[in-house]
Amino acid sequence: MKRSPEQTAWLVLFASLFTCCALAVGIPAAALTFYNTATSEAVINVKLQAGQMSVWRPTQTDDDPPSVVSLDGYEISEGSRIVLAADSTGLLTVLDNASSPARPLLTVQLYPNTQLRVERARLPRFHAGAVGDEFVFRLTGGRIQATAHAADRKLNLRVLSDYGSVTSAMPGVYVIERANDALWLTVVEGSASVATRSDDMSLNLSSGQRTAVTNSAIAGVLPPPANLIRNGRFQDDIASAWQVEAVVAQSGAPPGTVRIVEEGKSRSLLLERMGEGLGWGRTGVIQSLDAGVSRQRDLRVVLDFAILFQELPVCASVGSECPLFVSIAWRDSKGGAREWIQGFYAAGSPQMQPGALILPDAILTNPQRKHIKVPLGQRMRWESENLLPYLPDVRTIEAVKIYAEGHAVRTQIHAVELLVLN
Repeated sequence: MKRSPEQTAWLVLFASLFTCCALAVGIPAAALTFYNTATSEAVINVKLQAGQMSVWRPTQTDDDPPSVVSLDGYEISEGSRIVLAADSTGLLTVLDNASSPARPLLTVQLYPNTQLRVERARLPRFHAGAVGDEFVFRLTGGRIQATAHAADRKLNLRVLSDYGSVTSAMPGVYVIERANDALWLTVVEGSASVATRSDDMSLNLSSGQRTAVTNSAIAGVLPPPANLIRNGRFQDDIASAWQVEAVVAQSGAPPGTVRIVEEGKSRSLLLERMGEGLGWGRTGVIQSLDAGVSRQRDLRVVLDFAILFQELPVCASVGSECPLFVSIAWRDSKGGAREWIQGFYAAGSPQMQPGALILPDAILTNPQRKHIKVPLGQRMRWESENLLPYLPDVRTIEAVKIYAEGHAVRTQIHAVELLVLN
């Protein structure tokens, strides 16, 4: 059939019109879609805090030798696998490099024996885009504490495991542990949901709630642990539950001070001893407990704190002068007096010279635990593992002591808890 010139002209006209309309609508729509969904990889930094921490890069296999992470740390990329040894801790920080200085969006505290893969860490390429921050991790062993900081950004945080998954779209603090054939979630602040591996069951949790998920079931909202500490958030006067300790070595040297500071509606405890040439001193608080724990199955200490200043690097020459210590005095079934202790510092790096440590990361006269390095001036929440295996034949917890030791120091304690489960 032969087309007339008029028919051909009309076909060309309509084709041009449709093409024009498609371009007029399609190009802006494609551009808008790209603008709303475009992402870039976030800056991911890992740092050792104590012990040993290894990283396998995305191009490496498990048979390849890993990179060792130092206290100074370095940047890693998506697909990296992180492994911590026993008695080790580390810190993973996801940063927004578009801000100056770089703004931490997510910090992940890595606890002993943790195995974690960074599956995805993406930020929106354009600030006003519809897509939010996306962080996906795979936890194959151990325990992490994820703290999402930015309240002004959209968030999609997921932690995957072979038992189930944890998802959150809200800033907060989430403790996630893979143990005893289950994935455990504690929502310290915020809200999150857990789901079984097949996604056929899910449960929403809010602040203060916890649960466990297995391959085929979710335990529901579990009872919270009991807190043995009184006035652990310092809402009342210090003397209501704590005894102040301020001692010095040199006669006439100024002692430290212990006081409550208020910041808006929150209160915290400030341990402070400032000046030059002060010599040794200890400043802190003690709470007597006399609490029986022989029938408990889990005991953990939680600290929320910031080291604001320390004069001596690390914890001095014998490792006994940290700007923050937490000590638990306990007795065994035979009445023997024992002590568990953990130190924290923010300045300096452990050092040794031939044949001797000059800046050790443990107390040389009582080397039961390595001191943990934390960022100077940054508020941190740290939670111990179950301490009962470290307190053999424990009968009672006699007292808890929080103190700063050394020369000039300033440490702020926002909260302390001693949590037990039976």
